[in-house]
Amino acid sequence: MKTTMVLLFAAALAACSTPGISYSGRLVPENTAAVETRSVDVGRFDGPAGNWYASRFEQMISSALFDGRPWFRIARYSDGYVPQNERAGIYEGTIDIEDYFAEEYGETTSECVEWDGPFDCERRVDVEQICLRETVKVSATPRLIEYGSGRLLFQNTYFGEATSESCEENYYLSRRGRRSGAGWDYGMRAGVQPPHGLVQDALASTLQQVRNDIAPRNATMKATFLDEASDPVVAADPRFKQALKAAKNDPGVSCAMWRDLRVAYPQAPAVTHNLGACLESSRDFLGAHSLYAEAADQSVALNGAVNPDIARSLSRLSAYRRGLEVLDRLLGQPARS
Repeated sequence: MKTTMVLLFAAALAACSTPGISYSGRLVPENTAAVETRSVDVGRFDGPAGNWYASRFEQMISSALFDGRPWFRIARYSDGYVPQNERAGIYEGTIDIEDYFAEEYGETTSECVEWDGPFDCERRVDVEQICLRETVKVSATPRLIEYGSGRLLFQNTYFGEATSESCEENYYLSRRGRRSGAGWDYGMRAGVQPPHGLVQDALASTLQQVRNDIAPRNATMKATFLDEASDPVVAADPRFKQALKAAKNDPGVSCAMWRDLRVAYPQAPAVTHNLGACLESSRDFLGAHSLYAEAADQSVALNGAVNPDIARSLSRLSAYRRGLEVLDRLLGQPARS
């Protein structure tokens, strides 16, 4: 059986085509309560393959590393563990089958039944096969409950999908269902349950999603440029497009050009924003935040409203800086800009 797993709702890759500068960063999830709860246990997950998922969830927790070190510690409350001056919690949750579809269809393949030699087929025959294609879609909803208070610290729903396909010669699968043009279709509407292994494959694809939402990680970030200048004078300056183009192969040259353009056009929001992106890529987050905010004010003065791309840069960097402050506190490091 050949199995293919597909993550649903995958993050869009449009940012890859947007001009900007990539840099390595320390990414902290938005839900800092989950990040701060580093002593955890794993309880029940109700639903199909619940016990299997709980076991795999604990493995994911145990292997979640940051800077090469484990981020979480498994705390066994059933063994008498009592938290001392630390936030602790337990992960539990539910699993649901969102959809299941199975289709039987026939196909004919040509097989060699007599060989004259290696790679030299003397006689071929047509072989009829009955094939089965199954697709299952699942959801997993983990919850983090604070030890002692019972307060809900984190909850989110993640979706996964898996497909399998197999064929057998001269074999007819007689399961109840409805006739289709290709063969027999059946699934949840016919009361047929998906194979346990296929459910596990679909659930496995949710674990990395959960890990990215509950623990910090080192990731490649991108400080993006605005590729259009709303000020027609700035847009007509050839250096604007040249600076955008230079970012791909020589970010240093690009940032030098943005500094020159900033001197020439101090009130141009696109220029101010893009110089802020240069500061962000060099990890001067305070300086970048200041320029993004200034660019937002300039766009209001020029166009009567904040440019949405500038607003996104400002919001994104604000959230990123808050996450770094949490991370520095948890690691006992001095606060950064």
